[in-house]
Amino acid sequence: MPSNTVKLNPEKSPKDKRQHGLGITLFSGGILVVIIVTFIGAPIVSKAGTSDAFVFGSYDGVPIEYVQGNYYAQQVEYLSRLYEQFNFGSDVNQTRQLVWRQAFQQTALQVGLKKEAERAGIVVTDKFLDSQLVKHSAYQQDGAFSEELWRNTSAADRFRYRQETQAELLTQQFAGDYTSGTLLSGSTSKFVTSLAFPQRKFSYISFVDADFPLDQVKDYAQKNKALFRTINLSRITVTASEAEAKKVHDEAVKGVKTFEELAKTYSKDPLAETGGALNSRAYYELKSEITKIENLDKVYGLAKGGVSDVFSNGSNWTFYKVVEASRDADLTATATLDLARSYLEKNDRGLVEDYLESKAKEFQVAATSNFDAAAKALGKSVQKTEWVSLNFGNDDLFNSLSSATKDSVIQGQSANEDFFKKAFRTADKGVTAPILTGTVVLVMRVDEVKTEAATGDTAVTEASVRSKAVSDRQSALQQLILTSPKFKDEFQTEYNRLYTQ
Repeated sequence: MPSNTVKLNPEKSPKDKRQHGLGITLFSGGILVVIIVTFIGAPIVSKAGTSDAFVFGSYDGVPIEYVQGNYYAQQVEYLSRLYEQFNFGSDVNQTRQLVWRQAFQQTALQVGLKKEAERAGIVVTDKFLDSQLVKHSAYQQDGAFSEELWRNTSAADRFRYRQETQAELLTQQFAGDYTSGTLLSGSTSKFVTSLAFPQRKFSYISFVDADFPLDQVKDYAQKNKALFRTINLSRITVTASEAEAKKVHDEAVKGVKTFEELAKTYSKDPLAETGGALNSRAYYELKSEITKIENLDKVYGLAKGGVSDVFSNGSNWTFYKVVEASRDADLTATATLDLARSYLEKNDRGLVEDYLESKAKEFQVAATSNFDAAAKALGKSVQKTEWVSLNFGNDDLFNSLSSATKDSVIQGQSANEDFFKKAFRTADKGVTAPILTGTVVLVMRVDEVKTEAATGDTAVTEASVRSKAVSDRQSALQQLILTSPKFKDEFQTEYNRLYTQ
């Protein structure tokens, strides 16, 4: 349980902590990413120079506002100086907005943490608050508290410093309890460090869609040739009513006006400007547009110049004119076979996967004695990884797939349980069973196994595990505040009001 009385290391003054404390720490990652732009000096506009408050949002009803001299204003000033150190000549307006947005997030975090600290029952005693106020930089002279500076400070400023310091202490205590209190037990830390090993290196080959043979594509196309029939159509879509659609349809059938003229006048879809020209389409392509197969078959049965019935499509009514009658696909043409392969890979994927997996199993058997030779016999190049831990999810404490290879297929397996089971259950020098990764089937050989850190390795220690736990909790705390339904983000509207675009 956190103590109700704040007990903090007093080595820094509250103001110093406000300038470099939790807010900056939690957002430092974001700052480092975006500091590649030039800052133009402190962002000054006439509106911001007034004493008016500009409310950029709220947390649980508490406004997140900019007023001269308040926390938000201090963060804008601090970040302005920080950005000014990185002069890369970027857009001035963009840089200014980045500064104000970053300051807004830090202020939102401070407001939210204070509110949650109060809700948790954390208090700052007057005695402890006084002990921190004497260390405030506004009262320091030659490294010590100056009673003269204190007396010369206005009552309003004294009150402001007291309120700011109290808020700072509350947020520090709440954040400290959340991120550093009751961390991992010793046994848990030891268990986590043990996950760094064993580590493995792999060789592997990939079976991809292109390995599906052309003769099987031809066979598929022949068995499903009706899917690849083509027809050239024009289309009219009416949205007013079914009666209106039938009226236009009658005019098209009777030839009162050309189909193209009627499309330009009445059609309410993107084809209207071109007279309804849908052009040549394959049967399988039209299945998503004319969803009832009997209607689609009726259209394909029409002769050149024929006009289809009116088909209801939700709130629209559609009918078609046949520009060129349907014809069978040329199953010897490369373009048709490419179309059939594309359709097969997308819509009948199981056939491709079954084939690739069967070839991968054959390879697994052959590769048991000589992996490289078996790969060469198939014309496959063998690829290799660096050391990998059993690191599900690519936690940055351990060697990960992302760092072990540049192959996007391997990198994408960080959440594939089957991948890790097969890759890490296979014995040293053994060959894995086929691993289905979506569009690729892998077969891997375990090249080496390392059970402990070698010279030059970065060790995973209990201290690094605890540090990672703190870092993860800091990120979680930031998300707790900034994704809370209590947080209302109205930054852009207020920023636009503050700055004339």
